[in-house]
Amino acid sequence: MLDSALTLITLASLFIIGPAVGYAVVSCLNWQNWAVPIQHLAVGICTMVAVSGMILAYGLLWERSPTSVAWYGWIQELQPAVKLRQTTPMEVRQPMKK
Repeated sequence: MLDSALTLITLASLFIIGPAVGYAVVSCLNWQNWAVPIQHLAVGICTMVAVSGMILAYGLLWERSPTSVAWYGWIQELQPAVKLRQTTPMEVRQPMKK
């Protein structure tokens, strides 16, 4: 039960804490004097950096304790919806016109 709770917390934190950390990093700067598009760009970049850092941290946590971040392994186990095995060349023809 504890491992499932930790898994849910780490996954949710990427979407909740990540953007908040990105915004907090930008707010430490004197960003109110910047142009609005630059402010949005700075918040976006800092959010991406924060979420990437959290994914790396969770990757390190997963190496140490895989059950704590079970969704990380679950994503890797996903199989494509369709697997095609093409052993012979395929002939493609245009449909006949009526």
